[in-house]
Amino acid sequence: MRTTGTAERPGRPRADPDRDARAMLLAAATELFAEHGIAATSFSTIAKRAGMTPAMMHYYFKDRDQLLDAVARERLVPFIAYVWDPVEPGDSPVDSMVGIVRRLLSGISQSPWVPNTWMREILNESGLLREKVLRHIPVEKVRLIGQAIRAGQTSGKLNPELDPLLYVFSAVGLSMLHMATIKVWGEIFHRPSPSLDAMQRHITALLLDGLRNSSPTTLSSQRSKRTPRRQP
Repeated sequence: MRTTGTAERPGRPRADPDRDARAMLLAAATELFAEHGIAATSFSTIAKRAGMTPAMMHYYFKDRDQLLDAVARERLVPFIAYVWDPVEPGDSPVDSMVGIVRRLLSGISQSPWVPNTWMREILNESGLLREKVLRHIPVEKVRLIGQAIRAGQTSGKLNPELDPLLYVFSAVGLSMLHMATIKVWGEIFHRPSPSLDAMQRHITALLLDGLRNSSPTTLSSQRSKRTPRRQP
C-alpha cells in the first residue's frame, strides 16, 4: 500500500532556514567587523553582505548588543576553548606553547577575521567586544603554563629573565599580530605570504629560542667560536 506524504531520506538532515540565515548574518558581521570595525558597521551593511534585508537582521538580532553577545558567545568563546582546552597539568611548557601556537594558527586559518577583531575590539581598551570576551580567558590554563615555566627556571632549564605569565601573552600576541599583518608584510616586501606551516615554524622558533636558558658561560663559549672580523 502506498503512503501519503514525502518519505524521509537517510543521510544529510534537512536545512533549517532560520539557523542558516542567522549563521550567514553572523558570518557577514564577523567579516565586516574585521574589515571596518564594529562602530563603523551598520545592520544594513551586514544584511547586504549576507544578501538579506535589514528587516531580517533585526528579526534575528534586536540591537547591536545582542549581536555582539552572539559573536562573542558563538564565535570567539569556542575559538578560545579550541586553543586552550587541551592544556593540562603536568604538560611541559615547550609542548604547551607549541600546541597553543599550532591551534591558534589552525583556528585562524578557519576564521581569518579573528586577528584583526582581536586586536581592534578586544585588546583595545575601548574595544566593543573587550568585556564580553575577556571574562572567558582561561586564567587557570594560563597559570598552569606560567607555573611550568617558573619550575623550569628554578631548575635552570629555562630562561630566568622571562616573566612566565607575560611570556604566555607574548606568544598569543605574536601569533595574532603576525596573522593580522601578513598581507601588509607581503605587499611591502613584494613577497608571497608565508604558508601556515612556515608561519608556525617561524613563531615557534622565536618563542622556543627565547625560552631556552643561555647562561653567561654558554654565551661566552658561543662568542669565542665566532670567526673574528678582518681588520681593514
